Amino acid sequence: MTSPDTRSNSLELTRATDADWDEIITTDARAFAMRNPISDDERADLRGKVSDSDVVLVRDSWHDSHPLVGVSMFYRMQMTVPGGEQVPAAGLSWVSVASTHRRRGILRRMITELFTQWESEGFAFAILTASEGTIYERFGFGPACFAESVEVTPGRPTLRAEAPDHPEVYFATPEQVAATIPDIHARWTRTRPGALTRTRQWWAPILADRPSERPPAASGLHYLLHPDGYASYRIHKSSAGQVRGEVEELFAITDTAHTELWRVLLGLDLIPSLTASIPVDDPLRAKLTDLRAAPVTGRADKMWVSILDVPAALATRQYSADLDIVLEVTDGYRRRGGVYDVSIRNGGAIIAPSTSKPTVRMDISVLSSLYLGGVTPALFARADRLWTDSEETLRALTASFAVERAPFSGTFF
Repeated sequence: MTSPDTRSNSLELTRATDADWDEIITTDARAFAMRNPISDDERADLRGKVSDSDVVLVRDSWHDSHPLVGVSMFYRMQMTVPGGEQVPAAGLSWVSVASTHRRRGILRRMITELFTQWESEGFAFAILTASEGTIYERFGFGPACFAESVEVTPGRPTLRAEAPDHPEVYFATPEQVAATIPDIHARWTRTRPGALTRTRQWWAPILADRPSERPPAASGLHYLLHPDGYASYRIHKSSAGQVRGEVEELFAITDTAHTELWRVLLGLDLIPSLTASIPVDDPLRAKLTDLRAAPVTGRADKMWVSILDVPAALATRQYSADLDIVLEVTDGYRRRGGVYDVSIRNGGAIIAPSTSKPTVRMDISVLSSLYLGGVTPALFARADRLWTDSEETLRALTASFAVERAPFSGTFF
């Protein structure tokens, strides 16, 4: 009979090689309930965005076949923080553990291996899009970017603003799209905390819009261009003939571009329903003569953040009000906690280790949620997850972390 210790010791943690990728693709298709593994083109896209040395695997040597029982990897990304600076972030993705090997510490081993790498390379942030909401808080992640789902009936909503005499929005050819939207998107990322930039490798599959990668019964992407923004949408048609539209992306640098792109979308013919995922502070509904014409049908977390280096992270962003606190951060997973003097003046922060009595206390996951400004300290205080020595301190903390625009990542990974 094999002892539990022997079985536990049979788990081997490695980095990926070329020989592993067939099994990686099959394993993740099974883990994420895909109908089929990703195509060869998608596989090439993925490998263009991640190096083998950034992929952590776990195999079970107790079995002769050494099956793959754990997969995790990360993308090297750039994230906009409040104030507009863009900083490196490790984008954790493709995390799975085989259902045959639950509760054997595989997830923790993989995440710990990656955290060690990120810390050694000087990353101040890790980010992810969570398939489940209860897994990642233990590692210091907190939900930081949110989006609302809206549904409109084209032809029904009316914009308050008058239509321009000379419209600047037009339907674009694939060549125009490829030549234009990467630059527009790059400009947009400077306007939103949480926004993720896209490299050439990220743009390639978006612009290719391969039929094999589209949702079932969905059209190719239709693009609308404006000098300061763009929108893309698909048309879905069910086997019963029901038609609906879906806005894939809408990025606007100016309010005028936002209005004019939506003007065209709201006027599309023969599409009885159009859905979109928008920032929680998107002005669309306020621009309509009837806000009920664009009901919010849902709200979801879109990106989680885990701060890896507290002093570096706090010193990187800009703040909205002066602040003086002694901050205690707790961390039950890594040694990211500590007590810090935090002094904020004219938008910038100076952080130093402190031996003073804390005036603010929170877990690293709470600080990570607060960082981009999408969640307020006051909310966490009401949830008994953030402590301050006074209501005055809480108000000052909330004012300092406030942002002009809600964070929005804009890129799924």
